[in-house]
Amino acid sequence: MNRDTTASSGSCGCVLVFILINLLLGGICTEYVVEFWSSYFKEVAVDVSFWPCALAGLFLGEITIPLALFTYIMSFVL
Repeated sequence: MNRDTTASSGSCGCVLVFILINLLLGGICTEYVVEFWSSYFKEVAVDVSFWPCALAGLFLGEITIPLALFTYIMSFVL
């Protein structure tokens, strides 16, 4: 039984790249959305640290990336 592991090892790198992109881009977008809307509603500048947002962006990145685009557009309207 000869198993070819080259195909499965290549997909592991792709998964890590997608997790890294989701961690960084999702974290940046989560931080932007939370800081913008918190500052808007509290009327005081709010600063949120990156790493908790990056951890949340790892799971919520699919939601916060489009929400960051919506927030950017709404920032011109408000």
